[in-house]
Amino acid sequence: MKKYQLLFKTSAILSYLFFVFGLSQLTSIVQNYWQFSSQIGNFFWIQNILSLLFIGVMIVVLVKTGHGYLFRIPRKKWLWYSILTVLVVVLQISFNVQTAKHVQSTAEGWAVLIGYSGTNFAELGIYIALFFLVPLMEELIYRGLLQHAFFKHSRFGLDLLLPSILFALPHFSSLPSLLDIFVFATVGIIFAGLTRYTKSIYPSYAVHV
Repeated sequence: MKKYQLLFKTSAILSYLFFVFGLSQLTSIVQNYWQFSSQIGNFFWIQNILSLLFIGVMIVVLVKTGHGYLFRIPRKKWLWYSILTVLVVVLQISFNVQTAKHVQSTAEGWAVLIGYSGTNFAELGIYIALFFLVPLMEELIYRGLLQHAFFKHSRFGLDLLLPSILFALPHFSSLPSLLDIFVFATVGIIFAGLTRYTKSIYPSYAVHV
């Protein structure tokens, strides 16, 4: 829908900025007025609730701008796409095993999880975020909004490359090396390629989870 192109591009940029910079800040603001049973626990649970609202907004934007097909898989292709997804999962696991010890973000992520492992309320919130909400938000932002808002179906693969580089950058709390960026950008390209081929975010989300 051409009349929504500017809105779509703007939504893609704003969604990325909100995800990277705004979500944690808004969570902290809300936390000051809404208390759960623990300080650690309430931060993650408030963030999860805000994430669900954010996910809903992105889905509405994608559907209203003519990208509702990303949430469908043709019945005749379910089997092939399922097999393809399993093959990509195997490839992804092999790639992760080979690169995990060389990448900054992997060690940081486990350190955070271990640090909160004694707080059941917080731990459950972290698991929900890490294994369901964050992957879904990333798929909607990078493979949904950004991949289809800029350089769509580019012959040079720019629609795969741009979202993948942007996907890589927020995974580091300190200045990443070129290897760090390369590893996460490669993962992003795998996800983006799968989305482009299947015209659905479900396979890439399944691999991501």
